[in-house]
Amino acid sequence: MKLRTRLALLAFSLTAGGLALGLGGLYLLLQRQALAQMDQALDSLAHSLLKAALADPRHHLPPEVEDELAQEEGVSSALIYKDGRLLYAGGALDVPEPLDESGLRRGWGRASVDGWRVHTLSAQGLTVQVARPLAPLRNSLVLYVELAAPLGALLGLMAGGVAWFWAGRALMDLERLAQATRGFSEGAGVPLLQGQDEVAELARSFAELLGRLREQRRWEQQFLAFAAHELRTPIAAFRAGLETAMLQGVLDSAQIARLHRQALRLEHLTQNLLALSRAEAGEVRPQTLDLADLLREVYDRFQPLALERGFDLRLEVNTAWVFADPGLLEQAISNLLSNALWHGRPGEVGLFCGVDGEGAWLEVTNATATGQRVPSEGLGLRVVRTVAQSLGGRFELRLGSFAQARLVLPLQLGFSPVLQDGAGGRKDPRR
Repeated sequence: MKLRTRLALLAFSLTAGGLALGLGGLYLLLQRQALAQMDQALDSLAHSLLKAALADPRHHLPPEVEDELAQEEGVSSALIYKDGRLLYAGGALDVPEPLDESGLRRGWGRASVDGWRVHTLSAQGLTVQVARPLAPLRNSLVLYVELAAPLGALLGLMAGGVAWFWAGRALMDLERLAQATRGFSEGAGVPLLQGQDEVAELARSFAELLGRLREQRRWEQQFLAFAAHELRTPIAAFRAGLETAMLQGVLDSAQIARLHRQALRLEHLTQNLLALSRAEAGEVRPQTLDLADLLREVYDRFQPLALERGFDLRLEVNTAWVFADPGLLEQAISNLLSNALWHGRPGEVGLFCGVDGEGAWLEVTNATATGQRVPSEGLGLRVVRTVAQSLGGRFELRLGSFAQARLVLPLQLGFSPVLQDGAGGRKDPRR
C-alpha cells in the first residue's frame, strides 16, 4: 500500500474515531439532560398529587389536580396507595400496577422500569407513584443517532479525501525522485527542489550520488569500449601475420601454433570486452532470428576445435524464433562452447535449442574433468549473463560431474511452438 493511501486512511480513521467518541459523549449528555428534566417534572407532579390527597379526608383528588396529569404533555399517569392498597389510578395512559414495586415497598425513589420513568413519594401512610413513558425520549435519541452516524462518516470521508489530496501534493517531490531512480539507466536527471526541508535535502544528496554513479558507469563503459576497439585491430593483424608465417614455414610449426592460439585467445578476449560494453550500455540491435540457424553456424565454426581437442560435438536443434541481437547472442554461445571445450572432459559436448513453456532456450552440456575447476565466475560467463539480461532473458548454470549451461529468451510473438517443432525437425544431420 502506498504511503499516500496509508496517510489518507490514517486521517479517515482518526477523524471517524474522534467523531464517534464526540458524538457518543454527546449522546450520553443529551440522554442525561432529558432524564434530569423528566425527573424534575415528575418530582413536582408527585408533590402536588400527594399534597392534594392528604388534604382530602377520603384522599380524593380534586378535578383541577387530575387535570394537571393531562396538562403534563398528555403522557403522565399516577397511582395512589394507602397502606399498600390502591386508592387511585389515573392519567393519560394505562399503567401497570404497581409502576415500581421496589419503590412502593421503600416508599420513595426514582427508577426506569419497563419503559417508564417512575417517581415514588410517601407521607402519612399515602404513597404516590407518577410516571412518564420513555419511548418519546428514546425515539428522539434514535433520530439523533440516525443523523449523527452518516454525518460522522461523511466528515471522516471528507477528512480522508483532504488528506489524500494534500499527501499527494506533499509526496509529489518524492515521486519525482522515484521516477528519476527508475530512469537512471536512461540518463534521467534528478529534479532540483527548492527549500530547506528534508525532501529537498534528500533530492540534493540523491542527485550527487546518482551523478557519481553515472560518471563511474560512463568511465567503465568508455574503458571497455576503448580496450576492445584498441585491441581488436592489432590482434587481428597479429593473427593474420602468424597465419602467413605458418604457410611460408618461417617459424617452427609448434611455436607458430602456440602463438596462434594465444592470438585467438586475445581476439576472443577483445570480442568479449566489446560485447560486454555493448550489453551493459544497452546498445542492443535486435532482429528476428532462429536459434537453430545460429547454433548451426556456431557448430560449423567450432567443429575443427572440437576434433582437435578430442570432443564429439553433438547438435540437436528445434526451430525457436526470438527477437535478439545476433552478434551478442553468438558471442554468448561461443563463450559457453569455449568453456566446454577447454575445461570439459573429452567426450561429448551437446548443443541444443528449442521451445517450452518458459520461452525459447538453448543449452550447452558437457562432462567436467576430474579435479578440473570450471570457471563459474569469469569474463566469459559474465558476458553471457549480461547479454541474457540485456535481451530480457536469464542464464542458468549447473555445475558438477556434468555441466549444463542454459540460456532462456523471450519467444518471438507470432510464431507458434507447434509449427516450430514441425518446421525445425528434431535432429541436425551434421550431428
